[in-house]
Amino acid sequence: MGFLMSDLRPTIAIGPRYSGIGSWEWVGQDMANELEKHFRIEIFSDRIPDCDLAIIVKYDFSQIMQSTDPMIPVIYCPIDGYGSSSDIDRDGPLLFRCQRIILHSESLRKYFLPYASVEFIDHHVKFYSSQSSGVNKEGPILWTGLRSNLPPLIEWLNLNPLPRDLWILTNLDGGQESVAPSSLGITSANNIRIEAWSPTKHFEWATQSGAAIDIKGDDFRSRHKPPTKAFDSLASFLPLAMNQDSNSVKHLAKLGFDVATPEDSDYWFSDEYREEAQRFGITIRELNSQERVGMRFKQIIDEVIDESNTRSIQVLLPKNLQVNQIQDQRTEIAVDNLDLQVNQNPTDAVKKVAVVSFLYNWPSTGGGNIHTTELVRFLGEAGYEVLHFYPRFDPWNIGQVNDTSPIESECLEFSSDEWRADLIRQRFQKAVVQFDPDCVIITDSWNFKPHLADALKEYPCFLRMQAHELLCPLNNLRLLPSREFGLSLCPHNQLQHPSVCFDCLTRNGSGQLHQLERQLSAVGSDEYHDLLCRSILDAEAVLVLNPTLAESYRAIGASVEVVTWGMDQARFPWPLPEEQTPAEINPDKTSILFAGLTEEPIKGYAVLLSACRHLWQERQDFELIVTSDAPQQSDPFVHYIGWKSQEELPVWFRHADICAVPTIAPDGLSRTSVEAMASGVSVIASQIGGLPYTVEEGVNGWLCRPGDVADWINQLRNVMDQPDQRKKYGQAGRKIFEERFTWKTVIENSYRPLFNKVKLKQRVINAP
Repeated sequence: MGFLMSDLRPTIAIGPRYSGIGSWEWVGQDMANELEKHFRIEIFSDRIPDCDLAIIVKYDFSQIMQSTDPMIPVIYCPIDGYGSSSDIDRDGPLLFRCQRIILHSESLRKYFLPYASVEFIDHHVKFYSSQSSGVNKEGPILWTGLRSNLPPLIEWLNLNPLPRDLWILTNLDGGQESVAPSSLGITSANNIRIEAWSPTKHFEWATQSGAAIDIKGDDFRSRHKPPTKAFDSLASFLPLAMNQDSNSVKHLAKLGFDVATPEDSDYWFSDEYREEAQRFGITIRELNSQERVGMRFKQIIDEVIDESNTRSIQVLLPKNLQVNQIQDQRTEIAVDNLDLQVNQNPTDAVKKVAVVSFLYNWPSTGGGNIHTTELVRFLGEAGYEVLHFYPRFDPWNIGQVNDTSPIESECLEFSSDEWRADLIRQRFQKAVVQFDPDCVIITDSWNFKPHLADALKEYPCFLRMQAHELLCPLNNLRLLPSREFGLSLCPHNQLQHPSVCFDCLTRNGSGQLHQLERQLSAVGSDEYHDLLCRSILDAEAVLVLNPTLAESYRAIGASVEVVTWGMDQARFPWPLPEEQTPAEINPDKTSILFAGLTEEPIKGYAVLLSACRHLWQERQDFELIVTSDAPQQSDPFVHYIGWKSQEELPVWFRHADICAVPTIAPDGLSRTSVEAMASGVSVIASQIGGLPYTVEEGVNGWLCRPGDVADWINQLRNVMDQPDQRKKYGQAGRKIFEERFTWKTVIENSYRPLFNKVKLKQRVINAP
């Protein structure tokens, strides 16, 4: 009997169905509609049917899991279903059985990570107006949401008058179409209109409104709410104002958008902010479309199905498929997670690793060089045979390595006549083939990385990304020069917007080495873009530094893993050694350490200095310690101590009261913040890039809006007034460092499992 191709698709069960409830409509029904393009979909209400994989959306998790066949792989989407961390822990034994937990709020990750593999996905935009440009500038302020989420807004309204009318759409009792504000406890003098929510009315009012507002509460559920409403408001091009301590504001800051505060109505209703909201709204419409989010769900489902197939040593196909058909497709197995078999077959583990970098110098000329050096060194200490390959080309001043380099390397020297992409590829290929590694890690290489990956495609390749490497051909940071603001964040990347990025390159200048490297790589050509996408898609895994970056690479279907940089624990002894405090540090004052280059605008030193100058007018109980040479004129509270080597720097961390990281650039990971944490020092940092994933507000430090001098003034004032809190945060930071950032931890938790999968994948695919 023959089978139609549609009959061969795995069956995905999604539920429980709760029609009319936002979480179900958004994550359940909408995703079911998207996924039925790829799978057979069955919606269930109270019990998971016979299927190949089940997705549980928020409700009735414990009851459903207790009645589910343990052989059915489960993906769980808790959304905002838990009211406390203890509620999550109570479900711990059942969470262990999940193959994935998909979160829509990144701040929940730490609560679920002990139980299962965690993935983060933003909600898709759903209820937004179809207007293509502009908003009704004089229109009312819009709030939409469940009535149960109104109390924080009501409390705020009763204390803070709004400059415009407020329209509220919410669920009302007894089929009412509208209610008086006083019936909900609103005593505000504002003109407020409250009506029953419906999709039609939401779209209509979003078009008529001129701004949006949301005020979140401070209970557990409110603190970890997904930024769903914020996305819809901005996708409608509505200038949004929110309380700054909300999770939505923090999440949007990671994406490069700073939400206005409702207390600052001048900025909230300014043309400048309205234009920013519109630009970001266009990006959100594209990045968080239902189709794009659905594809991300599909990728995770495919991964889980492949893992389940491998563990049972069979290909997942519909139950009625004949055994001989399974045998015919064995070699098509995609093996992504074989941890159980890894433990049973230690002899399959990778033994030889080639590390390839393109921009290497020693002593280091940047964080990428330090990472490459330590990666080679600590993989060697972990038992792997590792050899580092790098080019030397004197006209570019790369490959300048003296005899203090602590790692074994093979230098490939090039003359000017040999410095061509094809010859460089050939030389690297020949050298690596002679070493014959089990896998290759390509580190700091900028836009030439796809060429190296293509030359070494015979081997499983891990692409280790630094910052926004391969996303931004201009400067690896997606920063654009701006006359008004100096620098601004760019929402585009060359994976998805190659023509936009090439136009950007023609308009904006960059350093000479960047320009030469782009010319060598042929950035901007169709051939380069094809090579770029193919190298990412074919990689064994793309290794990135934070979850936000991961989404950019996953957008084209890549295998992406969040693998942080490790740190040399020996540089940061604990407990702290007894040693003399440097003379430049006054123990009677609060010492703030800035460890970075003052002349680089992206480091944000000007922001920190401006904030300190303001504070010096009201208090003189602090000092700013700066690892840079002194300018001709300096402020009385600043001590410039000159550049410090990697060996010297930890001493200064240990004796500072706080480390300041005021960067305005979305780095992948801030080494400075992690080094401070390793030294037991609390951190005050910009809420941008990878920093919110290392510095957690209220745990090991404070976060400030990047470039916002006023916010830095307020936070620094708090820091200076809380010595006990600084000590507490410093100790917490050290604990986080030991749990996540030592090389031993990174290798055992990330690299070793990735390496082991390589050999097992080869063994399974090549099996007869």
